[in-house]
Amino acid sequence: MSYNIFTFPSEAQMLLHIKLWEEHFPAMFEKLKEKGCTAYSYNQVWNSPGTFKTSVMYEYESPEAFKACQNVMKEFAAPLMGEIKATGAVIEASRNVIRHSARVS
Repeated sequence: MSYNIFTFPSEAQMLLHIKLWEEHFPAMFEKLKEKGCTAYSYNQVWNSPGTFKTSVMYEYESPEAFKACQNVMKEFAAPLMGEIKATGAVIEASRNVIRHSARVS
């Protein structure tokens, strides 16, 4: 699993990032699924007053799937890099091993 937090200088920049995500990410996820990404969740952090943050969590079939998906993400993001940089996002990235998980089906 990987988890990233995006922190933005302003609400407008956060909203631009959300717009970019909503417009472009569904197509990228189709490519990620082919490489072993099994799920993702894009979220807006709301319990941190005065800050503008979103986060994303990805789940993968295996460590190899994670590596393959990183290449897809780089290729997909390259033509959007100007717009992505305009958001001013500071990215805090983490890679995780799930030790315990529960879901309601």
